[in-house]
Amino acid sequence: MVSFAEIRKTLAAAGVFDPDFEAREMLREYAGDGALFGGSVTGEAETAIEEALRRRVNGEPLQYIFGKWEFYGYPFYVGKGVLIPRPETELLVDIAVKRLSGGSTVIDLCSGSGCIPVSIALRTGAKCRAVELHEEAFSYLTRNIELNGADVEAVRADALDGTLFPGVTFDAVFSNPPYLTGEEMRTLMREVRHEPETALYGGEDGLDFYRRMIPAWAGRIAHGGFFAAETGDSQSEAVSGIMRDAGLSPETITDYAGIGRVVVGERQ
Repeated sequence: MVSFAEIRKTLAAAGVFDPDFEAREMLREYAGDGALFGGSVTGEAETAIEEALRRRVNGEPLQYIFGKWEFYGYPFYVGKGVLIPRPETELLVDIAVKRLSGGSTVIDLCSGSGCIPVSIALRTGAKCRAVELHEEAFSYLTRNIELNGADVEAVRADALDGTLFPGVTFDAVFSNPPYLTGEEMRTLMREVRHEPETALYGGEDGLDFYRRMIPAWAGRIAHGGFFAAETGDSQSEAVSGIMRDAGLSPETITDYAGIGRVVVGERQ
């Protein structure tokens, strides 16, 4: 038999950052919400939890163990080869909900799991396109579009190629590109090391993708439209400068911790 207290104790001993949260999530995933209100778990649920604990203690992310994770209220398949959706990225969807409508044209670059374009399409009705280069991530992107029944056109291509979709002008460009620095990559938490380096590393200063992506796509934005990019903890000022150089007027949006997390550059 396994209980919440035992699961939590095992996770805490393994150095898991938030053992209470993860213990609750394991119980909910394998034994149902009822298991959260006390008592021990037996049978198939116990076996599943014990296997999940084994993998988690070895450093595998909880999201990969479950194979699915929620973002903006929608389910997304995740696993080896794709970045795990994170709460701070929901700011990009918040911006879309406030500014876009069913007649808007949107492109998301470096789409990964597809959490951004799928959520935007479902919440706003905008016509969304998604660009992802890497094969494993692209397979998750297409599966998640189907899973959520979203109207998103996915293309496997280089997001730095601003000539994609010739003749189309976009009301909004979104991206959560790789932005970790060389130093950050060298000191990653063990869980994050399971995620693909191609979705994390943004060059030694973390800005390589912004330097190439923003100028490549700024001219494809309709007048009055915008480019919204997630940034690292101390990158908003540098990314704002790149947007100014590309002819956009930037504004920094802070996340729930008060950190400049998204830079929105409008095309006048």
